[in-house]
Amino acid sequence: MAELSKTLSAGRGTALMLNIVLGAGLLSLPGLAVETVGSSALLVWGACALAAIPLLAVFYLLGRRYSDAGGLASIAQIAFGRFGYVTVTFLLLGAVIFGLPAIAITGGHYAAQTFGGSAHVYAVILLVLAVLANILSAEIAGRVNAIIASTVVLALVVIAGLGLAFVRPDASILPTSVGDIPPLSTLGVAFMMVFFAFTGWEVSANLGGEFKRPERDFPTAIAASFMIAVVLYVALAVVVAGAGDIANYAAPFSAIFGAHFGPVGSAAVGVLSILMVFANLSGAVWAVSRMVYSGATEGLFPSWIGSLRNGVPYRAVLLTVTVLLTVTVISGLGDVHLGNLLVAAGQNFLLIYGIAAAALVKLALGQGSRALGVLSLALVMGLMIARGVEGIFYPLALLSCAAIVTGTKKRQAERLGQDLKTDWETE
Repeated sequence: MAELSKTLSAGRGTALMLNIVLGAGLLSLPGLAVETVGSSALLVWGACALAAIPLLAVFYLLGRRYSDAGGLASIAQIAFGRFGYVTVTFLLLGAVIFGLPAIAITGGHYAAQTFGGSAHVYAVILLVLAVLANILSAEIAGRVNAIIASTVVLALVVIAGLGLAFVRPDASILPTSVGDIPPLSTLGVAFMMVFFAFTGWEVSANLGGEFKRPERDFPTAIAASFMIAVVLYVALAVVVAGAGDIANYAAPFSAIFGAHFGPVGSAAVGVLSILMVFANLSGAVWAVSRMVYSGATEGLFPSWIGSLRNGVPYRAVLLTVTVLLTVTVISGLGDVHLGNLLVAAGQNFLLIYGIAAAALVKLALGQGSRALGVLSLALVMGLMIARGVEGIFYPLALLSCAAIVTGTKKRQAERLGQDLKTDWETE
């Protein structure tokens, strides 16, 4: 079997992981966190960073051992059979159908702040432009997605750096007494929302085979990208927390820069944010549509979705954007808060991390790894309990769908008289 090309050094691996992790959602998350828990927002960011550390260690161990497994969905299949693969796939898709509309709506809020009008209308326009960039040709999609890394990272660094120069944080950005800290259930909601910023490293589980010296460079890239991202996250959170009352918490940086540079500053941040969101959405539509296409080719979804035209899985792209547009429109008609979309996405990603931890326990790569898996699994369970019982219903519905699909496919195989174990049978 052909092996992956080993082209990644520690530096390139760090940059690649930052490209995957950093996203346009960071333009709204600091403001939404302050809106939800006030002065406790920085505590929530710190809690998310601490919780991510053992989970990143899980990805490192799995990525080093199963570097060619095709990501966490395939690793879950190795550990738990086909049901594990289907479950992770459904949870991932269940996360992005809320996470990507939330990013589009973030761009919509910045557009509305800059030009006036409806944030959700702008969100729809951004999604349509993102799908056009993906469906015209694979070459155009590749060129557009190539600018994502520099656009996102540079924009966030500039916004954070200038914001810190303007804002003079004081003790008010942290709670001054225990009474200032919201109830655990409220903190749990804020945690799930902010945790959306700590997703993306799960993709690193299938990058290990592409490092020149994986034993050294792979953990270095994970650690370096994590530290850089946390510094950037904290800087953005401090800027918003120190800015005081903000009229629009979904687009806080337009207000902050507008206060110091006037309408020109607000417009500049707005335009930069819109471009950044478009780049983010274009790359995300590309990735998700390929996930849907892969599911169709493996029998998880109807086969007609797996059609190609000029090398583009156009039906998968159209289906993906149709679902995203539907969620965006329903969000606008139902006046669904942007934070609720991010909460739904964040909790799904946390559960995927929990499945990775359970896989580490099941695969028994060593006593130390088993202990890490148990610790991480307990952490995920504790955080889900803090979230509250209302956070269980959506992932339970996805798990039920995964069980139905897996069972149906297995029964179909049995009716066809396939005696040998197939991909759809539990290992």
